[in-house]
Amino acid sequence: MILALSILSRSLLLSALVWRVIAFPPSVAAQQAEPAAQLPEEIRGAKVYQLPAKGGQPAPNPAVYKSLSFRDINFDRLLLDLFITIRPVNRGATVQRMYFQDVRVSGIPIHIETFAQEFKLSSKDPVDLPSPLKCSILFADLDSLAPVREMVDKDKILITGQSFIEVKLNTLEKAALRTKLLVIPVTLNEQVPLNLFQGNPLLHLTADTILETLANPSSAAAINMAKEHLAKLHQDQTLGAKVNPALYLLYTEYVVHDPKSKALEKFGQSGTGFLVSADGKLLTTKRVVAPWKFDPQVDFLLEHSHLEVDQGSVKTYAWPAGAKLTAAGGQPDLQSALSTEKRTLKILQMPPDQMTQQDYLDPDSEERATLHLHAEGESDLALLQVSGTGFHPLPLASTAANLASGSQLILGSYPYGVSQPQTDPRLLNVKAGLEGTTLTMDHAMDPGETGAPLLNAEGEVVALAASGNQCISIQVARKLIP
Repeated sequence: MILALSILSRSLLLSALVWRVIAFPPSVAAQQAEPAAQLPEEIRGAKVYQLPAKGGQPAPNPAVYKSLSFRDINFDRLLLDLFITIRPVNRGATVQRMYFQDVRVSGIPIHIETFAQEFKLSSKDPVDLPSPLKCSILFADLDSLAPVREMVDKDKILITGQSFIEVKLNTLEKAALRTKLLVIPVTLNEQVPLNLFQGNPLLHLTADTILETLANPSSAAAINMAKEHLAKLHQDQTLGAKVNPALYLLYTEYVVHDPKSKALEKFGQSGTGFLVSADGKLLTTKRVVAPWKFDPQVDFLLEHSHLEVDQGSVKTYAWPAGAKLTAAGGQPDLQSALSTEKRTLKILQMPPDQMTQQDYLDPDSEERATLHLHAEGESDLALLQVSGTGFHPLPLASTAANLASGSQLILGSYPYGVSQPQTDPRLLNVKAGLEGTTLTMDHAMDPGETGAPLLNAEGEVVALAASGNQCISIQVARKLIP
C-alpha cells in the first residue's frame, strides 16, 4: 500500500529523488521538500521543493531564457514566442509541465500559456524545450502603449514573475514523497535577448504602423482600445468597490489515513465564496468544503486501498478581501482566518449528494476501476455562515434565461487561491451562454475560482462557477438560500 510504504522508505527515497533532479547534498534535500501551498489546479496537492541558496544568494534559475521573438501583432495584442533551455541536471529527469504566474516584461503584464509538452532533461547537455512558450500582451490592459513602443527597439528585456516546474515521478518516488507530484517554484528575474524583427524590416514597419495607429487618439483603433481600457478601469473601480467586499477566499484541509498503519496524508482545496445575505450567509460550491467527493485520485484510495477521510481533520477557512494571507515561511496564515475550527465559520446546508459512476485508470498501478464520485452540476452547492457584522451581500439576478450565447459577464474570484500574499480579488471579463440550467464560459477556471460569482454589468449574480468552464445558474442556487 502506498501510504504504508511511505512510512518505511520516505527518508531514503526522498533524498534520492531530489538528488536525481538537482545536484546538492541529500541532507539538504530532505529539509527542502515541504507541503505545497495552493498551486495551479493540475498540480494541486503537489509538494514543493525550494531550490537551495548558494553562498547566501538565491539558487540560479535552472531555465535559461534564450530569446523572446515576434509571432504576430494586431490591434488587440502582441504575440511573442519565448525560447527556453534547461541546464544539465545531476541525473536525468522528466518535466511534465511548466506554469507561469504574474509575469511581466520590463514591467508590462504578459500572459504565458502553461507549457504542457513532456520533455526529458539531461545530465550532460542543455535541453531545449520542444517548442517555444506562447506569450501575449493585451493592449487594452495597459495604461499606455509607450512601454510597448520602447520595447520594440530594444535588444534585451527583463522578465519577472513566478514559474513552477512540475517533475514527473515514478511509483516508488511518489510513495517516498507521499505525493503524486513534485513542483519546483522558480522566481523569474531574467535579462532576455529580444529578437522581434531582426532581419525583417517589413515586420518592423507593420508593427510600428499598428502601434502608431493605436497611439493616435483620433484613430478608430485607438478609440476602440481606449474605450475598452476605460471600461475595464471603470469596472475595476465601480463594480470592484461593490463586489470585492462580498468575496471571501476559502480553503479546506483534510486528512486521508490508513486505519491499520496510521499513515496519513493531508490534502487541500481553495475556492471563492460570496455573501448572499446581510446576516453573513456565504454561497460556494460543495467541492470547496468537501473536495474528496469530486477527486478521482482520492476516491480511488478510499475505495480500493481501504483508506478513510478523517472527518475530524476537515477544516474550512475564510478570509475577506484585503486580508493578509501569508504567514512566516510562506504558508497560509490559518490563525488569522475565520474557520470551522474556531466556529467563526459554519457549514449550514448542502444539497443531497448525487452520485455517478466513472471509469478510472490509476496512473501508479495501472489498475482499472469504477469509481463512485459526486456528480457535477446542480447539487454542487454549499451554504456557509460567517461570523461578524456589516456585511454587504451581492444582489441576485431575477433570471438568467435571457443570456444568449456570447453574453459578456464578469467573474469575481481569487485565482491561484492561497498562493497570494494578500486576498486580492480579480474581476475577469468572460463570455458565457446558457444551456438548460448550466452556463458555459469561454474561460477555463484557475484554481481558487470554483464557487465564484458570475455577474452581469449591474453587479447582479447570474451564476456561480463550478468546475472546468461550467457554472450553476443562480436560480438553482436560490433554493439553498433561506
